[in-house]
Amino acid sequence: MIATSLIAVRRLSQETRLRLEIQFAKAFEALAETYCIQAVEFVRRLRTRLPIEESLDRFFREVGVPAAMEETVRARALITIGPLAASVRESDAHTASPWTTLRPDQLIETFLRRAHGSEEIQLECRMAASVSSEAVTATHLAMALGVAEVLEGEFTPDEAIMHYIRYFNLPSVEAQIILRRALAQLALREDYLPKTLFERSVSGSAWRGSTVTFRTGLALRTR
Repeated sequence: MIATSLIAVRRLSQETRLRLEIQFAKAFEALAETYCIQAVEFVRRLRTRLPIEESLDRFFREVGVPAAMEETVRARALITIGPLAASVRESDAHTASPWTTLRPDQLIETFLRRAHGSEEIQLECRMAASVSSEAVTATHLAMALGVAEVLEGEFTPDEAIMHYIRYFNLPSVEAQIILRRALAQLALREDYLPKTLFERSVSGSAWRGSTVTFRTGLALRTR
């Protein structure tokens, strides 16, 4: 995340800056909570496929939890997963004797089962990660709209959303999705777009047709 002082050369009032800082703090907490909930659900989906520790590590890799939130999310998730871990250990205690697995026919069956199961695990991980990513995107969208509300009258809708995107340093693909969805929702508010666009156009702002460039080199053109 980046400092809110990079928000533009335009000066914001002290009250607006405070409201903006509060909104970003709310966004951080909301995202941490979303990641925690999704981490727990991810582990539960894969509890019969992967050990809990491995499943949790897989979640962090697949979903891409920001480094600033990793410790918080992992701690909250482990506290919630605690009872599940106990039930898994209890079920493991009733497994077959290790001598049975040394039989040649059992070894071959185990090998084939693992090879087939690996592909299924990969698919289940991708599906579970997709569910989690959608939940995270929904949280980002709600929080970005909150930033747009705080900056209403100070910035155009796309500029306000871009400030949120830059603050959380979102990847270009995710940033495009959030920007488009946020602008689409704002476009449905008749009390929002006409007023802000009219005020900026009358003031002679040259924001129309401007280009916003991400660190990745991908540019988003606004209209």
